[in-house]
Amino acid sequence: MEKRIIIICLLSILSSAGNAQILGVKGGLSFANGKYKIYETKMPVNSLTGFTPGIIGELPVSESFYLNTGVLYIKKGTRKEVSGDEEKIRIRYLEIPVNIVFKYDFVTWKIFAQAGPYIGVGLSARIKSGDDKVKVEFGTEASEYNRADFGINIGGGFEIDNVQIGVNYGSGLRNISNSHREVLRNRVLTVSAVYFMEDIGYTLRNLRDFIF
Repeated sequence: MEKRIIIICLLSILSSAGNAQILGVKGGLSFANGKYKIYETKMPVNSLTGFTPGIIGELPVSESFYLNTGVLYIKKGTRKEVSGDEEKIRIRYLEIPVNIVFKYDFVTWKIFAQAGPYIGVGLSARIKSGDDKVKVEFGTEASEYNRADFGINIGGGFEIDNVQIGVNYGSGLRNISNSHREVLRNRVLTVSAVYFMEDIGYTLRNLRDFIF
């Protein structure tokens, strides 16, 4: 059932992105620095670095405003100290952002700002402490994580021709831990580049029709 939900989400986004007037391929680095509390005590954390590929579609709403959505593969989680040892919590998601983007023409390029909600679907989760690795399942038990995550994105950057360089900060609103008095909320900073291709929507629609 969970795999079906993921596939439906992917097909829905690919379909809407294929209908967008502008479609782009995105790649960048993520720096996950989740908020972690145990027994109301906020624990010091460090960031995890990952690679973030994805597909982004933009639909013009007016001369300056755009609706931006797509599918991203992103690593979240955090690093924390436990009894002197470093513990890494790695959670990989398919993330679907829906942003309102404002673009302003500046000389020969554009600057932009964006904000909006996101929904994340958990693909895998692992905790590493020293040489020990433990796979964490998704579910509602105390030892499991919630699969769904949601939050707010805010970011900005600049655009030259078909290339967009941007910085984004995602703040998770949901506690993904089910353990009693433990709080784990995703926080992630991404630095990325997007290459927009206006004719790829036609190609994706033909590919989707051929496969399905």
